[in-house]
Amino acid sequence: EEMTQTYGMSATPTWSSGEENALTIQDLALVKLDETDLVLQKKLGHGAFADVWLASFHGKSVAVKMLHRSNVSIKQLQSFIDEIKLMSSFDCQYIVKLVGATWARPSDLKCIMEYMNGGDLRDYLARTRPADVTWMDKYAHIHNIVEGLVYLHSLGVIHRDLKSRNILLDSTKGTKLTDFGISKEDLQETMTMGVGTFRWMAPEVIQDLHYTVSADMYSFGMVLSEFATHHVPYDDLKNPVNGQPVPDSAIMIKVASGTIKPTFNSECPKWIVDLAMQCLSVNPDERPTANQVSHVVRTRLRENSIV
Repeated sequence: EEMTQTYGMSATPTWSSGEENALTIQDLALVKLDETDLVLQKKLGHGAFADVWLASFHGKSVAVKMLHRSNVSIKQLQSFIDEIKLMSSFDCQYIVKLVGATWARPSDLKCIMEYMNGGDLRDYLARTRPADVTWMDKYAHIHNIVEGLVYLHSLGVIHRDLKSRNILLDSTKGTKLTDFGISKEDLQETMTMGVGTFRWMAPEVIQDLHYTVSADMYSFGMVLSEFATHHVPYDDLKNPVNGQPVPDSAIMIKVASGTIKPTFNSECPKWIVDLAMQCLSVNPDERPTANQVSHVVRTRLRENSIV
């Protein structure tokens, strides 16, 4: 019932057939699946451009991402096609797997992915206290995040939007990266929409300067701060005069100028703080590579005999 309301009745985008023909949706022919086997069940998440639903495909749980039908631009749709195409080229246990895509016409394109039953890292950290989760457990998540970055960067792919919301957990499959849909243009849009994504963004990305895979390493440093505090970065910033939270715009200026660093609590292992601070270098060339971080993390895990 709800589905018909959300999808059936919504306004169909008004595009010319020329615009629609310019889309490269045929590139997805190899991953196209039959929509009749897909049963949507409930909405898992709601984003600026898209929603994610829990669904079953041939009786197996999957996650389905689809754009908001009513206000989607041709540019967003092309970005979505590019995201699915990119995902179809990945084969890595630390990255959420693409199952395939379905569409009757381009505007109802759906991306079908493996379902991760643990939700995202942001919600997990929000519902637990730092004292409740051992660093041994955290190291396992951190290891997978780093290995996901090693894989992406080996292909020359910049994630561009690494943050706790885009890190998914699962009780058996472990932790994986997701959400590669954000193009450079979308990033600018996300920032102006005030989604708070800029809290994880490297200064050079906010300034819209040239950036490389090292921008992801800065974001990784921010995620390490979340493992320490369980809070969103800069959540603890207060105006010294009135004790009010500092507005996003003020935080953004400080991040862009590189004059602010996130908080780490005293219980956080020193090597994690040191690693994070290296990743948070304002100069991108001073940040370690994903390979270097992987080496550090795996060495530490071996000392703690996990790996």
